[in-house]
Amino acid sequence: MRIAIRVIIGTVIYACIVYLAASAPAAAGMMLTFPALNGLALFFSGKESVAPMTRTMLWMPVINSALCAPFMVLFLRLAKMAPPQVLAWCLAALITVLWLVLVSRRKVQQGIAAHAQFAFAVAASVIAVLLTAAALYVSGPAGVAHVTWTAQLPALTDVLQHNDLKIALFASCFAVFLIATAWLPISDAVKGILAGLPIVPFGGLVSVAADSGINLDNRLATLHAMSTSVWLGATVAIWYVVAISRYFTARRTLPVPSLDSAVLFAALVAGWLACFAVILGISFVVGQS
Repeated sequence: MRIAIRVIIGTVIYACIVYLAASAPAAAGMMLTFPALNGLALFFSGKESVAPMTRTMLWMPVINSALCAPFMVLFLRLAKMAPPQVLAWCLAALITVLWLVLVSRRKVQQGIAAHAQFAFAVAASVIAVLLTAAALYVSGPAGVAHVTWTAQLPALTDVLQHNDLKIALFASCFAVFLIATAWLPISDAVKGILAGLPIVPFGGLVSVAADSGINLDNRLATLHAMSTSVWLGATVAIWYVVAISRYFTARRTLPVPSLDSAVLFAALVAGWLACFAVILGISFVVGQS
């Protein structure tokens, strides 16, 4: 029952994030690696697990965005040569296998040491900016999505219906993490990797690429725009993980458990709102380039 309640809470939070993101479609590429699962995983883990989880968790946005990019590039090149739905699922299967191979590497399992995490975040940011600039240069105007922020938020039912697969995948990921950490003897390093399960970003790509209800040219235009900013989304997630983990480990635990949990949760929400604001700002800058 406890796990079910946590899954429901996490899914409701993610649905709220998806709803807000629907108001700014230009941010879709960066929202692929939004750190919702990362934050919840740290929140529901003990304080002693935060630091070792963070070491491996920091690799996940990098690996996930590095695999989302080839999915989009290959789909853009092959979509008119093969059935789009079949192609989308085949590419999803391919990058899933590659993900399993990458996360099994010793370098990833060792993670990023605490003293190197800030440097890692800075280096990732610089590389992400360079890759985004290169993508914009290669793609030209077609790869730039202008930010559209509507004065009136879209209908909740429409957003939920259009993103039902993405929300269901998130719920599945979160449930897998909670069940695995509760019942299996896994290390904190593996927990950090599980907190970066790519079902949501990979599923998000498939939901766009394989959506037969949308004209293929529109799907290609959407993926083209997303491919230019996915690297920057990974950077936002990395900085979030660094910041929230440092806060979780450095703060004093309050004597009242319920109050302590409320403060931690407020920090999570504040961090997510900050991430969303940064994503919108970056989307605006990219859209003006």
